[in-house]
Amino acid sequence: MQRNNIRDPQALSAKEVVKAYLAEFAKGNIEEMLSLLDENVVWHIDGDPAVSTVGLLQGQQKVRHWLESFPENFRPQKFIIHDLIEHNESVLLLGQFRHTVLSTGNAIGSDMVIHFKVSRSKITHYQIFEDSALLSRAFNVEDKWQQQQIRVNGTLYRYRDCGEGPTLFFAHGLFVNHEIFSAQVRSLSQTHRCIVLDMPGHGQSGYSPDGWTLDDLSRDLALMIQELSLGSVTFIGQSQGGMVGIRLAATQPQHVSGLVLIGTSARAEFPERLGHWRSQRDILCHGTDRARKEQFEAIQEQINGRAWLENNPAAAAHERNIMLSHDRKGLALALDAAVFTRGDIRALLPDIQVPTLIICGEEDSATPVELSLEMADTIPDAKMVILAKTGHHPPVEDAPGVTAAIVEFLQSGLFNC
Repeated sequence: MQRNNIRDPQALSAKEVVKAYLAEFAKGNIEEMLSLLDENVVWHIDGDPAVSTVGLLQGQQKVRHWLESFPENFRPQKFIIHDLIEHNESVLLLGQFRHTVLSTGNAIGSDMVIHFKVSRSKITHYQIFEDSALLSRAFNVEDKWQQQQIRVNGTLYRYRDCGEGPTLFFAHGLFVNHEIFSAQVRSLSQTHRCIVLDMPGHGQSGYSPDGWTLDDLSRDLALMIQELSLGSVTFIGQSQGGMVGIRLAATQPQHVSGLVLIGTSARAEFPERLGHWRSQRDILCHGTDRARKEQFEAIQEQINGRAWLENNPAAAAHERNIMLSHDRKGLALALDAAVFTRGDIRALLPDIQVPTLIICGEEDSATPVELSLEMADTIPDAKMVILAKTGHHPPVEDAPGVTAAIVEFLQSGLFNC
C-alpha cells in the first residue's frame, strides 16, 4: 500500500527506508513516520534523563509520543545530512544539527551519528550519538549557558556564545579580555551569533606553559571554527587579535567571510621599543602587586586616549583590574607572542581576498594610524575608519563608533555575512 507517494515498503532497501523516514520527519508527518517503523521498534537515546528526548522506548505507540513531543521541546534550526552509509541491514547517518531548547531558550548544536537497523523494509532500531553533555547543559535553567569552553591542541579556550545568525568571531588584544567587546556584542547578538574569546593567558582561558606564537593561535582558531561547525565567520580582531585575523584570512580563507581589524598592525614591533617591553615584562611577571598596578597605570597612559582616561575613571579602573587579574606567567607568555615573536606579516596582506574593514584610533600610540593606512593600501578594497580622540582600545573608548562601523560594514552588501 502506498502513502503520499512512498513506494511499496517491500520494495525499499534499508537506505531508502531511512531516506523516506527522514523526508517525513522533515515534514512532521507522524503517521507516515510510524508506517516505516516496526511494531516493536526500539528507540535508544543516551544521556541525562532531564533531557526530554533521552531514554529507551519500545513500540510504535511509545515512539509516537516521542515524535509528538519533539516540537514541544525543540525548535529545529539546522539539520544537515553529510552521508548515509548502508551495510547489510544497518544505515549510519552522519550529520549535524542545531536546535533551540524551548524551555531554556538555549541553542544547542552538535555533530551526530544515527544508527538505524532495518528489517523487512521497517526500521527496527534507532540510536543517536550526539554531544549529550552539552545537551544536558542546554536543558539546565541554572546553567550559565553562554559560557562555553573547548580544548584545542592542548590549550583551554573559554568563550561566550550568544545570539543567532551568521557568525561573528571576536579576538581581543594584549592585557584585556572578552569584555572589551561588550558593547558591540550587546548590539550585534540581536542579529548574529557572537563567539567572543578570552585569548590564551587572559581571562578564564588557559595557556601552554611552553609558550606559543600568533601562528599557533591562527591554527588553533581555524580548527575551532571548523570543528564547531561555525561556517565561514566574520573575524573581528583588536590588536593581537587582528594580527591573528590577518594570518587566518590570508592562509585559511575558507574559514573567513569578512575581516575587521581594530588597532592592529602587520609589522613586527618597532625595534626601539623592545628594551622597554623587556623591562615591562619583568615587572608584570615578577613585580610586587603595587609595582604591577603602577605599571598598568603607565600602560594605560601610553595607549588610551587622554579624553577617555579623564572622563571615564571607573571604566579605566575596571580595565586595570582585568589586567591585574590575569595569570602572571600566562600574560608574560602572551606578551612574548604579541610583541617579541610576532614577526612581520605584510607579505600576507595582498592574499586577503575577503571584505575588510580597518578601524583605528586617531590617538593610538601603540599602533599608530600610519600602520592602519599601510594595511588599507595593501589589502584589496579594504575600507578605513579613523575615530577621533580615540586610543588603542576603540571598542570601549568609542563603543558607538566601532559598533556603527561594524554594522554598516555587515550591511554594506560587500559579502553575504
